[in-house]
Amino acid sequence: MPETHPPLGTRLAIVSTYAPRRCGIATFSQDLTTALAQAAPDVAVEICALDRDGLAYPPEVSTVIEQDSYPSYRRAAARLAESGVDAVVIEHEYGIFGGHDGAWITSFAAELVRRGVPYLVTLHTVLSEPTWSQASTLNRLCRDAAAVTVFTETARTLIMRTGIAPPDRIVYVPHGAPEPVTNFDASHEIGLEVRRTLDGLLGRRLLSTFGLISPGKGLQTAIEALGLIAEEHPDAAYLIAGSTHPEIVRLSGEDYRESLMRAAKEAGVADRVAFLDSFLTENEIGAILAQTEIFCTPYRSREQISSGALTFAVAAGKPVVSTAYHYAVDMLGDGAGITVPPEDAESFAGALRTLLGDSARMAAASRTAAERGADLHWDAVAKRFAAIVRACAAQRRLEGPAGGVQPPKLKLKYLGRLTDSGGIVQFGQGKRPDPESGHCVDDVARLAIVAAGLCAEQPQALRGATPHTWLDTSLEFLQEAYDPVARAARNMRTADGRWLDEPHSGDHVGRLIWALGEIAAGPAVPDKFRERAADQLLDALPAVRGLTSLRSMAYAVLGLVRIPEPTAELQLCLSRLDGAWQDYATEDWPWFEEQLSYDNARLAQALLAGGARAGDAAMAGRGLRALDWYFDQVGLGSAGDAEQARLTLVGNAWRRKGMPRPAYEGDEQPIDAAALVEAGAQAWRVTRWDRYAEFARRSFAWFLGDNRLGQPLYDAGSGGCRDGLQAVDTNLNQGAESTLAYHQARLGLIRAGLAD
Repeated sequence: MPETHPPLGTRLAIVSTYAPRRCGIATFSQDLTTALAQAAPDVAVEICALDRDGLAYPPEVSTVIEQDSYPSYRRAAARLAESGVDAVVIEHEYGIFGGHDGAWITSFAAELVRRGVPYLVTLHTVLSEPTWSQASTLNRLCRDAAAVTVFTETARTLIMRTGIAPPDRIVYVPHGAPEPVTNFDASHEIGLEVRRTLDGLLGRRLLSTFGLISPGKGLQTAIEALGLIAEEHPDAAYLIAGSTHPEIVRLSGEDYRESLMRAAKEAGVADRVAFLDSFLTENEIGAILAQTEIFCTPYRSREQISSGALTFAVAAGKPVVSTAYHYAVDMLGDGAGITVPPEDAESFAGALRTLLGDSARMAAASRTAAERGADLHWDAVAKRFAAIVRACAAQRRLEGPAGGVQPPKLKLKYLGRLTDSGGIVQFGQGKRPDPESGHCVDDVARLAIVAAGLCAEQPQALRGATPHTWLDTSLEFLQEAYDPVARAARNMRTADGRWLDEPHSGDHVGRLIWALGEIAAGPAVPDKFRERAADQLLDALPAVRGLTSLRSMAYAVLGLVRIPEPTAELQLCLSRLDGAWQDYATEDWPWFEEQLSYDNARLAQALLAGGARAGDAAMAGRGLRALDWYFDQVGLGSAGDAEQARLTLVGNAWRRKGMPRPAYEGDEQPIDAAALVEAGAQAWRVTRWDRYAEFARRSFAWFLGDNRLGQPLYDAGSGGCRDGLQAVDTNLNQGAESTLAYHQARLGLIRAGLAD
């Protein structure tokens, strides 16, 4: 059987200024687009460009927002949603959006939310003390974002301190630097004016600054500093390369550039300050940095939280002298340069003297910059960003093919009876909960997953049920169960609160990770629960490395793929699952182990979901091949007529490789049907192949009576679920595992858009 590779792909729209508009964020978005095309070809990028000059854009620009037209923002969002994009990234800078403090972009975001399209926000400015208006705009933009990316840990801290975005959604992704900058080749093409300027500076100890110039860049400080060291270092020269910012030209022409020329003359260094009035290409930036000894960023404000120019310089291994704005402090704190107070020419001159007069210090700073810069190449940054985009895109409620089985009206009466202040009662005697059976992590984790999904239901559908209360109870139970010292969790607790076991590893730990990931990523879950779950998940991550069973690792994967931040623990579990499949799989038994037991489909679902998250088509293909084979084993195979197929689960007697399937394999369990529903829905999300939508629906129909005995497991009167399908009848007991399995299967269909 040939290995199947599903058509992985995520359509991403980036909202930003864009070339030919001259703007630092336009350059950033162009670089990001190029890097994603090379590092993550499964992510297809298009641009939604902010325009105020009627520019002609390249083919990748699919949509244009008229920056100064309020209705244009909602129209653009609607157009992107209708075109089928999977996710949107908003490159945020206050000045590039219309309205007071750029407030109009919030209407764009609101329209995306209304249409079910997840979006991310990348913050290019983070203020330590924003005005009320600035904070309000950013809070409205970030509160519904699937993820908020920042360029430094300092930015993350500022965002959390100001309360602008929920902590669990803030992700650090560094600013990238392109290959022509980090690895300049003298054969690269550069403009005649750039070449002429650089040739004129040969033999000088070159200080440089590049980028769009504006008063906020504080360039007069560096010019004055050059004047202060002129006698000690007569061979030093300073290159200011870049056009004046278009908005500055719009307001005051070239007044600022002319003021810098006057400052150079007053400092006595007019013959040693060169101006290159050009919008630079990456090759030209690379050429300038190749000739530079010290890069300078004398910005006036400490609030600067990102700088493409400084990123490029560090990535090129250049020592830096900079004023102490936030981004520079983060980037240079390990010795790649020296920071000084803003608008202090004396201190700036002192830092230049230190480096120019000490070759060992200069060499050490260069080595440190190069080491730091190794993590800033766009290839690595784009791969990290793509993983976050895939996770956020997975949250979209996809519109599935019409028709098929629809769940009965939601009823939570029995689920409410099973729950109490301590958790959820494990077993039922018929329709009567049995409190003496106590609670366990396995069931409380399932309750948490269901409660997180129910937060998206319309309030009238819940009829007084309290998923928020269930979330609160579940998080408290899971926190008490987990022991950070042992890096493991207890599982069983009596009704009066006594733990019956010591912390240990097992499936319950995998389910704990799964539940915390679902809550932390739940788009409709209130922030207070998302934040608690994210904190608990961070504490519990060390336990993942102790997991040994394939199912416990699969459960952990299903939680970890839901969060924006990719983790080493996710990669570890995926590699073990994938390794097990490759070790055991044969042509006629393409499976993870030598037997089929319980919750089988979760293994294939986890490998498929993890492969899709990582953009690894081969891994996802192995998960899909395993799932196809397993659907065959339970009567829903692709070779048959899916419309006429009937699910017959592997019973609790299990089945071993090489053994024929008996007429009766033991009781069929609801958790196995639920796993098939969600695995089929996952396959539909990844491939968009209609047969998987049908498999998911046929699996759900098992609960409603489309099974071997033709008897419903779901109790439409109470909303409970019977514990299993026996040889000639159903098990009439309604416990937590089976009831939660039904509700989890129902939510799985709805979240994939395969049911109303």
